[in-house]
Amino acid sequence: MAEAAPASRAAAADPNSTQTQYSPMLRPIRPTSNDTTTRLAGRGVRMGAIGTNQPVALRTADEIERIGAAGRVVAQALDAARLACVPGVTTREVAAAAERVLLDEGATPVFRGRLDDVSGVPFPAVATVSVEDVVLHGMPGDRRVLDGELVSIDCAASVDGWHADAAITVAVGRVDATRARLATAVRDLLDTAIDLVRPGVRWSRIATILQEVALDSGYGLVEGFSGHGIGRDLHESPAVPASLTPGLRGRGDFTLRPGMVLAIEPVLVAAGSISGPGRRADGTAAGVPLVLDEDGWSIRTLDGAVAAHAEHTIAVGRRGATVLTDPNRRTLSQLLASEECAD
Repeated sequence: MAEAAPASRAAAADPNSTQTQYSPMLRPIRPTSNDTTTRLAGRGVRMGAIGTNQPVALRTADEIERIGAAGRVVAQALDAARLACVPGVTTREVAAAAERVLLDEGATPVFRGRLDDVSGVPFPAVATVSVEDVVLHGMPGDRRVLDGELVSIDCAASVDGWHADAAITVAVGRVDATRARLATAVRDLLDTAIDLVRPGVRWSRIATILQEVALDSGYGLVEGFSGHGIGRDLHESPAVPASLTPGLRGRGDFTLRPGMVLAIEPVLVAAGSISGPGRRADGTAAGVPLVLDEDGWSIRTLDGAVAAHAEHTIAVGRRGATVLTDPNRRTLSQLLASEECAD
């Protein structure tokens, strides 16, 4: 999930505008004046000026292994949820598949019961299940998944007080070419971010590359929602946006250092009647217009454009990143290191 305040196109999100269709059941999410006050991708927790006045934790090898233990359980939960994503299943049943794994492994679900700071509604499940035009924070319920739809599932858990967070997008049944490309693109963008992680690199440099890849591919971006540091708490400093933001052009930027543990989570939106790639004169991305559903959690594209979400928890090492929520994922730096050893 991610916290409120995308700086999207105000006219498109204005219910009084004559330029768009607006449903009174959906609430527009309006821009805020403070870019660093974000609704962090994940749980509706307003973090304040995250990344500017809070120290970034540098974890020991033992602490990273403990976060990895939580990450392995989250990966298993998402695998179970992926297998549950078949035509006709309800979103509640998808979340229940993830819950069974967490409970069987003795992990503590961290989404359930969290309060949205805008609506005050407690989240009812251990995972968000976002279908089609639901960008983030999809509330599981009786909605049945149809053949040909995209479903994004976000899950986090703690083990012995250490947290991990990840998300996947699942293509259900036979999807069309547009959805297939979107699901692949968001996975590839996350992989690109992970492979670019190196000590000494400014995050703004990576965010700019991710933004340009997304926009040049014709996808819209979601503004005001961000990745984050993670460890003892689900949401820690710094904010880790997947595009260039005003905050990254200022005090919100940071340099990657060994021991940092980050949840990186790009979201892409297919082109729609309003949604699409947008860039401001200062080079920052202009997010697509979004609305808050009447359930108090689900965030949708205003025009019904389809979205996809991917996330991993990673640790920054001396050579690059280690993915803590996919034990089988080898990063580019790890592959290069293994080749050097072979030589």
